[in-house]
Amino acid sequence: MRTIIEWLKPGARVKRYILMLLLSVALLLFCVITLYTTLDLSRKMLIAYIALITLSIFGIIFSFILAQKNILYISLKNISKKSKSIRVKKLLFNDPRLKKGPRIVVIGGGSGLPNILKGLKDFTSNITAVVNVSEDDLTLSSANQGSDYLTPGDIRKSIASLSTSESDLAKLLMYKYNVGTSNEYSVGNAVISALIDIQGSFAKGIEKISEVFKMQGNIYPVTADNIMLCAGLENGEVIVGKENIIERVKQTKSPIKQIFLKEGTIKALPEVLDAIKTANVIILGPGSLYTSVASNLLIEDVSKAIIKSKAKKVYIANIMNQPGQTYGYTLARYVNEIERYIGKHVLDYAIANTGEITEEMIKDFNQEGSTGVKIDLENIQNRAISVIKEDLVLTAPGMLMHDSAKIAQIIESIAKSKKIGNLNIVKIKKKHLRKERRLKVKAFFAKFNKNKKQETKKKESKLSKNKEIKVQAKTVKTINKMKKAVRKG
Repeated sequence: MRTIIEWLKPGARVKRYILMLLLSVALLLFCVITLYTTLDLSRKMLIAYIALITLSIFGIIFSFILAQKNILYISLKNISKKSKSIRVKKLLFNDPRLKKGPRIVVIGGGSGLPNILKGLKDFTSNITAVVNVSEDDLTLSSANQGSDYLTPGDIRKSIASLSTSESDLAKLLMYKYNVGTSNEYSVGNAVISALIDIQGSFAKGIEKISEVFKMQGNIYPVTADNIMLCAGLENGEVIVGKENIIERVKQTKSPIKQIFLKEGTIKALPEVLDAIKTANVIILGPGSLYTSVASNLLIEDVSKAIIKSKAKKVYIANIMNQPGQTYGYTLARYVNEIERYIGKHVLDYAIANTGEITEEMIKDFNQEGSTGVKIDLENIQNRAISVIKEDLVLTAPGMLMHDSAKIAQIIESIAKSKKIGNLNIVKIKKKHLRKERRLKVKAFFAKFNKNKKQETKKKESKLSKNKEIKVQAKTVKTINKMKKAVRKG
């Protein structure tokens, strides 16, 4: 009895719906009894009673749902008063909805990858983050030295982004503590290093992370093999090792001309290939163009799997150019470079930022020496690509980043519908495909007609030669006859 009375106290937000429920039931009973007992009803009265019955039924349904929602909310609030951000709707509907969400593979790096993952996990749990692993990555050494370096994709932030206990785990993984006077150790690096030691290899350690941290998705290294990234610069230098490439490009300010792997026979992790094959959407970027994104495409198995996959291929362009690696690059340059390593006309969509980046923002968020990525559609070689343009700029301590919520909405729209709807898309895809088909057909018939004309000319020349030979033969025969006649005479 005491527990029932507690629901009637102020602040429970249940009394109004209980009252609404009782009134709706009373109205329904009144209408049913009246209709049953009254023999003679006019047409207008009958319509009025039917409308009241319908209204009372809706009142019963809605009051019951809203009362149950608030009861659940108050119960959860009392169970865990610290959890101020509890959303009943999310708790009721998210689990089954997320499991039925689209299968998404994200290949990126730096702080961009975990930021995108954070947005995506709100509408799907079928996420696979592919991390590039180079032999010269500083994860192992940095975990012991207290350095801030991590592998491309920033594994600590990616784990925190996909974890179901995001806020608490993020604080733990990003926490640093001092030992002595100068040494600073990262808890996240220490945890990752411990998992690597326990599992026996970097690749197996990364695979185990999703189980240990109960992530809403998976993180896989692109390969279990040791890979060494190399780059040829415009000044003729060849740099071996990802970290060396990053440092040398900054020093020389010479652009990257070509990237390649030292060992050509690298096999992709089977789980990565399976995820790509079954994906609904494959996302490339954001992240360092050469050392974080395109470097994954150098593995032949990965590129072939992406090309063969029926998934929609999306490239998310960086908001800012990276000093040294991509200084002055435009959207077209990014897209053309990605397709240079994966194959022409593979990308279906490119997402680009149209938000304004002022000089004050560049100064305030430590982006000196960097410029915003300009959109130049006319220079994109893949004329079948659809470019989605949105204001995606968000500010964070020391950086400019993508609005993960907006990115997630765009990806969700792309994944769910064949036609994208009201998104701001440059719709040149179908038009150019039709134009290309017409040109191909025209070229085919032109070639066919040309070959036919050549064959006709050959036949005519052959016939003319045969006629000449016959004429010559007749002439020779006539001359021989004349000679014989002269001799007889």
